[in-house]
Amino acid sequence: MLKPRALRKGDRLAIVAPASSFDRNEFNRGIAEIENLGFVPVYDDSVFAKLEYVAGPAEVRAAAIRSAWRDPSIAAIVAVRGGYG
Repeated sequence: MLKPRALRKGDRLAIVAPASSFDRNEFNRGIAEIENLGFVPVYDDSVFAKLEYVAGPAEVRAAAIRSAWRDPSIAAIVAVRGGYG
């Protein structure tokens, strides 16, 4: 079994929104906490997409995850929240 290495301060964490949409104020508090823990949150504007009750079209959400997975500078992927979608 392959195990990822433990995260270290300064690691870049990709923030994606694969399911339900979210409150922007809660998002900002979460980003601040990630930074307080010593990590570098990385996301683009697609994280703020919204389509009815989900965080944007499925193609946009999937593309964000694929992009983060393929980026060798990303140490971990963090979902903004769970939910339906």
